[in-house]
This record gives sequence, structure tokens and C-alpha cells, in this order.
Amino acid sequence: MRKLAVALAAALAVGFQLPAIAQEAARPAAKPAAERTPSRVGLIDMAKVFEGYAKFKVLRDELAAEIEKSDAEARVMVEKMQAMQKELQESGFQAGSAEYERAEKGLLDAKGEFEAFRAATQRKLARRESEMFKVIYADTTSMIRKYAEWAEYTVVIRFDSKDIEEDTPPAEAVQRMNKQVVFYRAENDITDIVLQSLNKAYQGSAAAAKTPARAASATAPAGTN
Repeated sequence: MRKLAVALAAALAVGFQLPAIAQEAARPAAKPAAERTPSRVGLIDMAKVFEGYAKFKVLRDELAAEIEKSDAEARVMVEKMQAMQKELQESGFQAGSAEYERAEKGLLDAKGEFEAFRAATQRKLARRESEMFKVIYADTTSMIRKYAEWAEYTVVIRFDSKDIEEDTPPAEAVQRMNKQVVFYRAENDITDIVLQSLNKAYQGSAAAAKTPARAASATAPAGTN
């Protein structure tokens, strides 16, 4: 009987240990420290990229041309209203007369058309500007991702590469002193290589030469060999 009890106790002990052993065997082996990929941080000055990206300049010039066209249309409408106002004032019509009310209604209608035009134009231009930045941002982040994967960067952080100079205005100097990155190695700044790759991809695109830039989708990243 005692031998049976000892055998049962041994069997139970083995039974409780088996799951723990199985769990331990199922765990993946820890990767040796020498084989782990070290963290590598890249820095990108987005303002510098936007400023130097040829596609951004094209889109910005197109937007500026559309703004100028809208302003010209608005000036014509304002001049028309001013002429109607002057005509009403010099007409000699008595206030409340049919002629006066007809002329006043025409002026009010013109003012209503102008306000509707101005509101619609502001919405359209704001939408165009938003779309422009969206396209440029998509181009830039796509190129950053491609270069970071090729160069084996584990993270890319946005930063301001400008330093404080003797002629830096005080307000701007204070702003630069608050920037997060206060020291970096030159090889960590990938701004120039990303910008060069963006311009190479854009200028070499057949679509960019044959279609308006505003109709083109985000540029495919150039190869980084």
C-alpha cells in the first residue's frame, strides 16, 4: 500500500511538472545580443524638404495663379457694385419709388452674388491647399520610409536643422532653443538624401512632364542604390 502511495505521488509530481516543461519548450529562444539589430535614429527637416521639393513649387505656383485669377474676378464684381451704387446715388430716384427699389434690389443681388462667390472661392482654395500639402506629405513620408528601410534606420524623427545665428531674431531664437534635438551626428540627418531622391523621382517622371502636377498622384519613390 505504501509503495502504491509513493508511486501515485511520483506520478502526480510528474504530471504537474509536464505543463511547465512544455511551456518552457514552446518559448522561442532569446536572440543573442550580438544578433539583435541596434536602434538607429534618423532625422528629417520637413520644412527644408518642402522648401526644396520641385513638385511643391509647381503646386504652389498653380495655387498662386488660381488665387490671382479669383482676385481678378472679385475686383470686377466689386467695381460693378461700386458703379451700381454710384448710379443709384446720382439717379435722383425718390426713396421708396419703384425705380429706386428696382435699382436697390439689383445692387443687393450683386452684393449677394459677391458674398457667395467669395465664400465658395475661399472653400475651394482652402481645399486645394490642403490637397497640395497632403500630396507633398505623402511623397515625403513614402521616400523617408523607403530610404530608412534601405539604410536600416529603426526610427526617423522630425527636427529643425537651423541653428541660432548672430542675426537670428530674438523670438525665433527662443523658438529654436526649445527644439527637441540639441545634438546629432551629420550621418543621422537624412534630409538631403530624401530631398534629392524626391526631386529625382519627380523630374524623371513622364507623368509630371505630360500632365498638370495638380492632377498627378503621389510620386513613386526613386531607387536608393
